[in-house]
This record gives sequence, structure tokens and C-alpha cells, in this order.
Amino acid sequence: MSNQESRELELKLAIDPEQRENALQVCRELAENAEQLKNYQQLELENAYFDTSDLRLRQFDMGLRIRRSGDQLEQTIKLSGRVLGGMHERPEYNVPVAEMNPDLTLFDEDIWPDDFPVYDIQRDLKQLFITDFSRHQWVLSSGSGQIEMVLDLGAVKVAEQQQTIAEIELELQGGELDDIYRLGEQLVNRLNARMGSLSKAARGYLLAGRSVLEPFVQTHFVNIKPEHSLAEALYRSLEYGLRHWQHNESCLDQHANVRAAQGMADGVYLCKAVLEQLQQMTVDTGDLIEQINEVQRHLTWLKRFEGLAELTAEDGAYHRALKHETNLYAALEDQQQQVVQLKQLKKLVRSAKYQLLLLNLSRLLIDRPATESMQQPCETWATTLLREDWREVQQEFAEAEQISEERYLKLLPKLQHSLMLGTCFGQLFDATVRDTFRSPWQDLARGIREITALHILHEIVKNNDDISDEKLIDWQNMQRESLLTALEYSRKAALKREPYWQV
Repeated sequence: MSNQESRELELKLAIDPEQRENALQVCRELAENAEQLKNYQQLELENAYFDTSDLRLRQFDMGLRIRRSGDQLEQTIKLSGRVLGGMHERPEYNVPVAEMNPDLTLFDEDIWPDDFPVYDIQRDLKQLFITDFSRHQWVLSSGSGQIEMVLDLGAVKVAEQQQTIAEIELELQGGELDDIYRLGEQLVNRLNARMGSLSKAARGYLLAGRSVLEPFVQTHFVNIKPEHSLAEALYRSLEYGLRHWQHNESCLDQHANVRAAQGMADGVYLCKAVLEQLQQMTVDTGDLIEQINEVQRHLTWLKRFEGLAELTAEDGAYHRALKHETNLYAALEDQQQQVVQLKQLKKLVRSAKYQLLLLNLSRLLIDRPATESMQQPCETWATTLLREDWREVQQEFAEAEQISEERYLKLLPKLQHSLMLGTCFGQLFDATVRDTFRSPWQDLARGIREITALHILHEIVKNNDDISDEKLIDWQNMQRESLLTALEYSRKAALKREPYWQV
């Protein structure tokens, strides 16, 4: 049986359920304002999603469903793709079927990855969840093609549980990319629509308890190879940073916690580092860097929170001693709760300004503008960048026989920036030599952040008459001296390490 193949390029936008009627009206207006409205239809769609008991399709980043529309049934497999901002891009294959039982053998064999166990998976397929929704669909002319605009209103269902579906999808079908982003901007401004990084299927797996949404609390080296061009390397890094950012934003939306905010901060930081490199290559990044600076200003409270967490963490170096100081420990815990600004961060995430930033980052990743110099192989360029960047770091950390606390704190942002550039380009180099070089510098960065914790402790003790006593002050001074000694050890070890980009 023949397969119908397509490569989806969709902009997915979530809306608040209470905006349902307003969304329908806005979509109608946008369609009527289009140069040519080809047709409108309303469909009632029932979708059953399938996977094996050990979620092997999910492990391959695939989604399998059967859709019922009227008396027609269609089986669809979506293969591994990517999400850029709210733009979803992934290949899919469709084939008509006679019943609500999936059959993978109906798809052409050549669509599967190597060693994909089609028959083993087929034997173990079972229904996990369904999505039922009304689809309002408009087809708008765009250039030599068209844009399909759909408003889906319904629910994801698992047994007695359900979760509302309220989203708009704009699918590019040979039309103009400018048009899809123009529509996206209007939907953000008029409906407070948000970039959707979680598909209906992903939400179904979550509701069924077959996956969890956990924050990414650590960035990994970006998957870059020496044969990639500089443009490819930079945009891969930006894509990775945005994916890290948006995954943690989804975690924040589902269950707001500080770990999600910390993960967001790392993704935002990585995106900014790449945008600055693109700007230096004369790529027009518009106001994106300044807009990211604004997001970072809403995350500055994390620095104080992390300092307080260093003092109160049960596995930390200070917990045991401070726990005996009842009043002091209570004051630390109280401040730790007061400094958290998750509500304000969630408000920012839901603002039109923030969503338009994500939309524009998505557009940059789709367009991928590149100058002629960005066609060069990335390895030589990355080697030069790292050498020049780290030379400045090494010089500043080597400039004095002994460095003060204040100087360490001043040098930390530069060190963190250099370590982040290593995250972007470190995959190009020998892993053992790279990690041997980075390890003491990472220890140094952690130690410098610990200075902030001790400064906070000193401030609280100094400003609270119920806490201050000579023994505690002496203990603080001893901890600061001990930390400086450890920092000096890490600094000298770091300065002796052979740079991995020269090996």
C-alpha cells in the first residue's frame, strides 16, 4: 500500500482555555483579511495513540496514531524531528486503514532507521491515550502555496483523566515563511498565544504517566563535528540552547520550581553567547540580545537563592555547623523562600514580549542567515576563538600572586562565559584532554560562587543582633580563609593545564 509522505513545518501556539470563543473570532478575522480564503471546514477528530509496553516508539522519538474523521480512518507515523521556538519540523507518513488497530507493515520499509525492529514493535503495540477535539480549519493563500490555519479545541484523555486542548497550528504548505510569522505575531498580540513546545502526543504520554517532565539542570556539549561549517556549528548551538531553555520553561509551566528556572537561565545564557558570536560575524540579530538581557534581569534572583542554598543544603559544606545555630538557620531558610520569584517569572513567560522573542529566535533558526566567512570549517575558527578567549582569562587569573575575594567575584562572569563557549564547541576536541583542562576551571567557578554564599552569611549575621556572636564570626572568618586557600589551589592547578584546543 502506498504511503503519503509530507514534512511538516508547523508553528504551534497554545492559548488559555477561556480564550476559546475569542480565538475562534480572531481566526475568522485573520482568514477574512487574507487575500484569498480558499475554504473553511469544521471537523470532529478522534485520535488514538499507540506504543509498546516499554515505549520503544517514544525511544526513537516517533509518534503513532490512528485518526477517525467521519467514516474515514488514517494511520500516521511521525518520525524524529525538531522544535525551533514554537516551529515544529518533522517528517510524517500517512496511510488509510480499515480499523482502529495499527499496522506498521503498511508503511514503506525504507522510512525506518537501521535495525528498527518493526515486527517486534508491531506485536506489542497498545493504545495509551486518545485526543478528541473539534478542528476549525482555514486554508489561506500565501505566495505560490498556502498556509493551513487550524484551531483545535478538545481534550487529551486517559481513562477518567483529561486535559484541555486549546491550540492554534499554522502549517506551511509551500507558502511564504513571512506570512506564517506575521500571523503568529498577530495571534500572540491578540490572544496572548504562547509558543507550544509540547505536542498533543507529548502531553498524552505525560497524562498517561508514561513520561515525566523533569528540568534539564546541566548543559551538555553541543553535537558539532569538524566537517560542519561555522554557520552550521553556530546555529546548532543556538538550537540546542533554545531547546534547553524551552524544555525548562515547559517544566516551569507544569510545575513551577527553582530547578526549572535554573535550567531556563542556562539555556538563555547559551543562546545569548551564540547570538553575540553571530553579531560579531555581522549577522543581523536585531534586538534579540537586548531582549534576552531583559529575560536575564528576571532571573538575577537566582544568584542569591543559590548562595543561600549553598548554606542550607543538607549535603553542603556548611549545613552541619549552621544547623546548630537555630535562629541563624531559620533566618537563612526564611530569606531563601523570600528571594524566590517564580510567580513573576511565570508572568514574564506569559507576556507577549517574551513570546515574540521566542518567535523571532525561531525565525532566525529557520532562516539561518550566514555571511561568506561563515562557510569556513568550524574547527579552525573555534580553535582561534577559544585560544583568544581563554588567553584573556588565563592572563587575568595569573596577574597576581594571590587574588582577593572581590577580584575573584569580578572575574567570575568572564570565566563562566569562556566555559559556556566550551559547551558550544568542546565536542570538536579530544574528550579526555578537554575535560582535564576544564575540570579545575569548573572547580574554580563553583568555589567563586561559594564566596557569594559566605558574603550572604556575613551580611545576615552582621545585621541581626539576635544572631551575632564572637564564636560565629570567628567561624565565618575561618571558612572564608579556608575557601580562599582552596581557590588558590584550584587556580594554580587550572593555570598549569594544557589547553585542549592546542593538542
